[in-house]
Amino acid sequence: MYESPTDRLTTRLSGGRLTVGFDHGDENRIDYAVLEALTSVCRRAADDPEVRVLALTGARGTFSAGAAPDMGPWPERFGHRRPEGSHGSAPLPEQDALRALRSLMKPTVAVLEGAASGLALDLACVCDLRLALPDARIGDPRVSNGTAASTGIAYVLPRLIGQSQAMRILLLGETLDAAEALRIRLVHRIVDTVEEAEAAIATIADMPTRAWEVHKMQVLGQLDLDFESAMVHSLGIRQTHVIEDRIEGVQAWRERREPRFTGR
Repeated sequence: MYESPTDRLTTRLSGGRLTVGFDHGDENRIDYAVLEALTSVCRRAADDPEVRVLALTGARGTFSAGAAPDMGPWPERFGHRRPEGSHGSAPLPEQDALRALRSLMKPTVAVLEGAASGLALDLACVCDLRLALPDARIGDPRVSNGTAASTGIAYVLPRLIGQSQAMRILLLGETLDAAEALRIRLVHRIVDTVEEAEAAIATIADMPTRAWEVHKMQVLGQLDLDFESAMVHSLGIRQTHVIEDRIEGVQAWRERREPRFTGR
């Protein structure tokens, strides 16, 4: 069983699908307790063979409107690193949660509905895929509030959708509807219902998710490499990571049947 240390982040593991949901008031705001719980869940899932895919969701028709106005008590493990100053605490817990989610090599999918903004958008953008409900409202209002994100979104977003569209979102503080987010390829697909999103995630869970991991290791590891270095990196990944499901894939093809992958 996956149990979150806070009721503001729910967890459910079923059929290889680990669903992690923001659940904090009407807007599902994210505070330090939620970030710490998410970090812990991601790190545990990394080594759990029962987890085939992690789905990041919200509750009551809302993904999350971002960081809470009151983030709550500063996490004890960062006690020695909390700088003082009028500009506020450094986003160390935020960065750690983002690192934990991004470095989880298993499939990760964010299901965006209602508000999906600010810090919540950061977390969605480090997932592999983003599905949007038709009512999704996606954006980053931090610049409009006189604040600046220091959570890696300035690195991640231009690599997802290009510098021009990233500047549009980060500098203008626009809120995009699902159709526009799909047009600029910020989301991969619009789903009509939560059930349709769950079906898509279930399909991913049945895939050879170990092969997914190996591809993901290459893509993320090669983002800033030159081509020849990327070739060497790919070879190193191939030589050190076995995909057991490849045998089942070949056998299923020979027997003209659907493969039964284990994610190993």
